[in-house]
Amino acid sequence: MAEEAYWKSVTQLKQERTMAKGALTKVANFFSRGAGSMTEIELREEFKKLTLMGRNVSEANYDFRSGLLADIEARTAEEVEEELSEQQEADMEKTINESEIRMNEVIIIVQRNLWSRYGQKELEISIQEAETACDNAAETSVSALNRDGYEMQLVFMEKLVKEASKSLASWELWIPETEKANLEGRVKDLKSMNNKLEARRAEFVFAQRNSEEEKSAYLLTLTAASSTPHAANTTPLVRIKPISLPKFHGCKRDFHRWRRDWESLQRQGEPTGSSEVKKIQLLDSMDEKISRNLRLSTYNTAENIFRVLENRYGNKSTIAIEIIEDLEKIPVLRADQPRRVIDLIQTVEKALADLTELGKTNAIKNPLVTRSIESKLPDPVKKDWLVFMVNPGNRVTPENHFDSLLEFLKTQEEILEKLEQLGVTEKSEKPERNFERKYYSTRSTRRDGRCIVCGEERHEEKLFFCKQFKSLNLVEKLDAVKRLGACKRCLRCHEEGHECENTYLCRKRECKKGSSSEHHFFLS
Repeated sequence: MAEEAYWKSVTQLKQERTMAKGALTKVANFFSRGAGSMTEIELREEFKKLTLMGRNVSEANYDFRSGLLADIEARTAEEVEEELSEQQEADMEKTINESEIRMNEVIIIVQRNLWSRYGQKELEISIQEAETACDNAAETSVSALNRDGYEMQLVFMEKLVKEASKSLASWELWIPETEKANLEGRVKDLKSMNNKLEARRAEFVFAQRNSEEEKSAYLLTLTAASSTPHAANTTPLVRIKPISLPKFHGCKRDFHRWRRDWESLQRQGEPTGSSEVKKIQLLDSMDEKISRNLRLSTYNTAENIFRVLENRYGNKSTIAIEIIEDLEKIPVLRADQPRRVIDLIQTVEKALADLTELGKTNAIKNPLVTRSIESKLPDPVKKDWLVFMVNPGNRVTPENHFDSLLEFLKTQEEILEKLEQLGVTEKSEKPERNFERKYYSTRSTRRDGRCIVCGEERHEEKLFFCKQFKSLNLVEKLDAVKRLGACKRCLRCHEEGHECENTYLCRKRECKKGSSSEHHFFLS
């Protein structure tokens, strides 16, 4: 810049200095008004620009001074030392002072914003985390069991101490003088503590060595004791069967309970935590069909296997829906079925326990589900429940409707269990009387409007609609057909000689070759 000044006139140099001063003043005023709304990056970038403009003012002022001296030298014939007038010197000094004042004002503004809004919190947190890590490592007692844990603490502590030192260096320019000494002292103490805790590692090595020596001596003692005749003749009084890890057979409802029990038993049986052993034990605890279908043996770790199982069987919302659907499938019960009433109550209790474990109790406490459970109760139990509900002393409200119903059903369960133990049951239906038929018919003479298998009213004489009938074995199906008096060809009730549908006849070869008559494919 000084060399270029000789090629410019004094007027041009003065204009450049004025422009540099104006640019500096403009940016400084912008900082004064908008620094509070700038981000950390914006503050740093704008401050760099301002520093460059301050340097430009100094260089422009120096070039202007050089231009004045060159002009004086050109106008003076004698070889005398060129000097500026007092006014010119004062003008140069004023320019420099004004530039420094503006820069100091901006530095204060930037420091106040950067430090109070960003730097103070970041540096304080990093130092506090490093101090906490040092304290935790210092409080760890010296023992062989704690050696691995202490090594991990040292690695973590060293990382945090380095981050605190790096953060201090990053914000050192903007730390107020009143706080700088304290923060620098804390970081220095962290480095010192880090060195001391590193030296403490030798104590853990000695502790582990002593532990191994004591263990070896103990094993030698046991070996010597077991070699004596008395020890050889000693036999245990009680033999306890070894506990095996629970197996998973693919029931979504049991998945989370199985996983919790499996992990607990596996940790007790394999305290070393070997990942290879854990994987092999997990594969051995799976049903072979599940392992084959999901290709579990191709995964490297037990955690990856659990992830696959969680995706397939562990969706809690899906499990909750299946539990509610199982409740909905329960048929309406009759008064002469006390054992089925007990089974219904126990099914509801198990569903609540499973949903509680899943954290989905709201699914069963839904008013629609509660009404569905109420509708499946036999009429006498419904009547007692209504009496229980309207009793003000029981305080049944819409909010505790399900809880009150469950409390009532538990009481009924105890009563029914005691009645069953005493041999007291509801009056059963009259035995079927066999009258001699005057004509042949496949229509049942005993109709109460319900399915003889599941009790539903919707498919009274149409066994092929009954879901429970489909799940029976062949002997039970034939017995149901006989009791209903249904046709074996179509599973309907109709008059003898009436033509029935042959669409669903059994097509199996072994059935056609045998001596059995034509029958519905459900009876094959």
